[in-house]
Amino acid sequence: MAEEMQSKQPKKPKPIHADHRARMQARVQRDGLESLAEHEALEYLLFFAIPRKNTNPIAHALIQRFGSFCAVLEASEEELAQVEGIGPASARLIHGVLDFARYYGLHKRGRRVSLKQTEQAIEYVRPLFFGLQQEALYLIAMDDHCTPLRDIRVAEGLPNKVTFDINRLARAAVATGCTCALLAHNHPSGLAAASEADFATTAQIVKALGLLGIDVLDHIIITTGDACSMRQSGRMPHFDPYNQQVYY
Repeated sequence: MAEEMQSKQPKKPKPIHADHRARMQARVQRDGLESLAEHEALEYLLFFAIPRKNTNPIAHALIQRFGSFCAVLEASEEELAQVEGIGPASARLIHGVLDFARYYGLHKRGRRVSLKQTEQAIEYVRPLFFGLQQEALYLIAMDDHCTPLRDIRVAEGLPNKVTFDINRLARAAVATGCTCALLAHNHPSGLAAASEADFATTAQIVKALGLLGIDVLDHIIITTGDACSMRQSGRMPHFDPYNQQVYY
């Protein structure tokens, strides 16, 4: 009797959007993410953070608020949380996409490579800045063969400015045992060209590390689709150990 009564209980209805999700998942499996429109890609991403709610209106609200799929991924967790329907878990998921992509790029590259050539150096440092919306400055500590020993994040700041502690940088560089180094920073919304502030910063670091016997070989500037090398352009400051001066 108990079994008979149990069998007569109404089945729990499927979520109203379950079929839609199944169709979208099948579509992605068949045609790839590139088959989705921008709001659909966000809708699909939100499936992983919001299991029982229609994420389509939330995806549209995100696009309306930030303007594009890329701008949504570049937003901070605090900015994302201002959109109705986005809680802490969803904000963390969306914001984390670029972090994981950057992590992948950093670990995909070969570490035991020589960075003597500018092209190799650019390829090596580019993943450091993937998706960053503020400037960041790195020192790549290297051995005598220009093989990377450690990527030192010197500073990060506003979209067009970084500040750093030169003494802290010097201590970190010495701790690696490096004999030479590269500098690299990004211009998130600017040109792949060195500003006067970039030259002043470079000269300051070249002198500080030169006094410690560490030769700074180049300073590479990265933008979204371009890069430049101060050494290749003939404008890299260099340190003269005999008179302990920096020359351009």
